[in-house]
Amino acid sequence: MPHLTFQERAVISHMRYHGETQKAIAEALGRSPSTISRELSRNRSPKHGYIPHQAQQLAKRRQSQPSVASKLEEPRLHAVVTQKLKANWSPQQISGWLKETNSDLRVSHQTIYRFLYALDRKNPIRKAMRRGGRRNRREKPGFIKAWKVGRVSIHKRPKSVDKRKLVGDWEMDLMTCHKSSGHLVTAVDRKSGYTLIGRVRTKQSAVVMNRILDMFKGIDPSKIRTMTFDNGTEFFY
Repeated sequence: MPHLTFQERAVISHMRYHGETQKAIAEALGRSPSTISRELSRNRSPKHGYIPHQAQQLAKRRQSQPSVASKLEEPRLHAVVTQKLKANWSPQQISGWLKETNSDLRVSHQTIYRFLYALDRKNPIRKAMRRGGRRNRREKPGFIKAWKVGRVSIHKRPKSVDKRKLVGDWEMDLMTCHKSSGHLVTAVDRKSGYTLIGRVRTKQSAVVMNRILDMFKGIDPSKIRTMTFDNGTEFFY
């Protein structure tokens, strides 16, 4: 299960403010109640309570702390794996070879990948990998390529948006509800954290965009400066 997104954290804050239970929040987001409970206990401020921006920063800080694949701390296993990597073996080949040779050493290819991607790209072991340690990226379908033509990159939006200086810079996202009971469209103001939430039954772009228009009907136009959309095709209209 992927990590909670900022939009999900905004929904958690919004529903908590309106008195919803952790179970109700979990059902709305398609998460387990334990995930919501853990989020509220780990990423809340003792002084200010649960605030989405602060929760996101705390989570990112925790995720950025380097995690070492403990299995590869074993000297013999570390030596074998690094030797094979330098010989241009893939993690899958190394894992399979250890099993075939009835060695007492065992390691999954996922563990080897985690070990490698925790290293700096300039590390000789990672550079010895096929593709130079770069992650594989699948080619996008032709429709997606065409859809992206004319879109403005997030890197070209005003610098004030990144610095959260002004009210009116909105981030849009769409989340699938538990058991396919529909989807939640979220709009979060980056400065204030004010959140708008709308429900749609389908991810068709026309339906989603019309729902967004309805959500913003009561918002003062002066409070709408920019909108940053997720790259999902549901926002292509």
